[in-house]
Amino acid sequence: MQVFAFAASRTASLEEVGGVNAGGFPMTSCYVENIPAQISVPLVLAVHTPGGSDYQVRRYIIAKSPAGERVGMIEVGWDWPDEPGFPVKFRVFAPPLPMTVYSPGVYTIGLYEHPDSEEPEFSFPLPVLRLNPLTGTPTN
Repeated sequence: MQVFAFAASRTASLEEVGGVNAGGFPMTSCYVENIPAQISVPLVLAVHTPGGSDYQVRRYIIAKSPAGERVGMIEVGWDWPDEPGFPVKFRVFAPPLPMTVYSPGVYTIGLYEHPDSEEPEFSFPLPVLRLNPLTGTPTN
């Protein structure tokens, strides 16, 4: 299985006819009003594989704090049958990732083969900043 898109988005939803409708993709930073905060980050995950492989897939999307602590996790899994006459299989997801923000900083969101894996297959940084309640601008 190969990943060809994996990142946070300001908004993401699956289209009924296939594909994802994403706004603000990729999301380059996230702003919260209060810390600590429980947030839900929309994600886009798009994968493909040759027909004849990867029939039952299971992965874990894990958010880690700047200190490397796990602050959120979801499991994604699917049955992926071959399509007769098609040499390649595609799949796209738009799951929300609930996570807890304990401090401003660069969080890491990774795609893992197992929930206890040390290294992700893919990951991206997500800077999280606190908004100043008086001015609406980011603070450190």
